[in-house]
Formats: sequence, C-alpha cells, structure tokens
Amino acid sequence: MRVCLGDRLWTNDGHEAGTVEWMLLDPTSHRVNAVVIRRGLILRHSLVAPLGELQVVKTAEHEERLIVRRSRADLETLPEFHRELFTGELVWQLTGERATPFFIPGWLPPASLQESPPSTEVIELGELVRAIDQANAVLHRGAAIVTAEGERVGHLQELCASLPDGQVVHVTARHGLPPHEMEIPVEAISGADDGMLFLRWWRQDFEQAIRSAR
Repeated sequence: MRVCLGDRLWTNDGHEAGTVEWMLLDPTSHRVNAVVIRRGLILRHSLVAPLGELQVVKTAEHEERLIVRRSRADLETLPEFHRELFTGELVWQLTGERATPFFIPGWLPPASLQESPPSTEVIELGELVRAIDQANAVLHRGAAIVTAEGERVGHLQELCASLPDGQVVHVTARHGLPPHEMEIPVEAISGADDGMLFLRWWRQDFEQAIRSAR
C-alpha cells in the first residue's frame, strides 16, 4: 500500500476528499510525515492529513481506493495547510529573520537595525514555528532535483511513500529538453529541503544513470 503525489483521496463514507498536492517529508529519516490534500475547484483550500489517517480499501467493484479515515463531515476538522508555517516564511514575517542554517537558539534579529528586538512571546513563537519547519521538507511535483555538488539537474515528477510507515519507495525525475522521465533509486536520496530533493549522486553519476536508463 502506498500514496503518491497526485493521488485522488476519498472519505470513508464514499465522497471525494481531494488530491495529494504536497508531501511533508522528515529531512532526517527521509520518511513522509503527512500529505497535503488540495480541495475545491473554485474556492480552493488545503488540509494536512497525517499518514496514519490514510488507508487503502477495496470497493464493491474490487478496485483499490485510497481513503482518509474520516467522513465528509469530519474531513474539515483536519488542520489547514499554511505553507509559510512549514517553510520558515512565517519566522521571517514575525521577526525579520530569513531562513538560515546558522541559527543561534534564543536569538532572533529584528527586521531592521532601527527596530526594537522582538518580544519574548515572538521569540518563543518563532522557535516553535522553526521546529515545525525543520521537521518537514515540503515537496511537490516540480521540486528541484539537486546533485551532491549542488547542481539542479531535473524536477521531481513522482514521489510515493508506503503506508503506514511513510518510507519513500518510488521517485521519478523529469530532466532535459525535450523532457524525459527516469526513476531515481531511493538509496540515491541524501536529504530534502522545501522544494528540493538532494541526491548522493554527483553530476556524472546522474548522467550515467540517464544513459543506463535508455
């Protein structure tokens, strides 16, 4: 059983729940924590569903269907997805601090040198938001594929995780002009950040994999 970007989801009482548009991946364990469900055609909004909320069931027609363990009435009790909460943008909005790996705990610089330091409440909120951001890499179709030397060589096309453990089991990248798709071995993944999937491969390894796939 697995869930992939682009999958359609259903409620447990048979109604369409939406489409998997984003995945929240733990950058350390490389496991998917949750999926973001895009709902609506005109008044669009997104909900965060922990992976434990998902289940594969068989319909009366013996087809497999991916469901959220909630009724249509209960679906909207899932938390709303606010992208800035998971990408560090909210920290910057609160304190003026841009995302940086050189963070000193307990110290958040003001938006400018002329402003007074943020309050204790803002610092505490900023650290809470930072913890949420660092625990989740936000990935979607089109996220950059980056080699070991930091070169962007393609874009994420497919990402699938097993249920219920969230282990990444399938990745494909789109590269080149005209674009071609190739499968990326899971063991070639070294990490992730918001909008980026990092490879252990160097550029020459990526090119060798392209040649081998032809």
